[in-house]
Amino acid sequence: MLNRPDKDSLRAMLEAQVQQKLRDDPEAVTTYAAQRDPERKPYISKRTVQDKAFDKELDQMRADAEAGVIRNPERLHTGEGEPDLALDDYPGLKPAATAPNEW
Repeated sequence: MLNRPDKDSLRAMLEAQVQQKLRDDPEAVTTYAAQRDPERKPYISKRTVQDKAFDKELDQMRADAEAGVIRNPERLHTGEGEPDLALDDYPGLKPAATAPNEW
């Protein structure tokens, strides 16, 4: 049966071999500087469609203010207590479906 050396004796034997190799050839081992971990960039959220539309509207308002143009929204006056807005103010908007109130 073979006698296997334990870990400590293996470590000592390998260390002795490394030291011998370094004494014979000092250029045998080349050390390199460790590379730095890449820096993480901060999270930047993407602009939503609403954000872009808001910025566009602000730019239009600034351009109108510089040009001296005053825009007043056209209101639909239908009478007392009724809403000032109509469905025509929002193109592409469809009326909500109304369910019958019959039970």
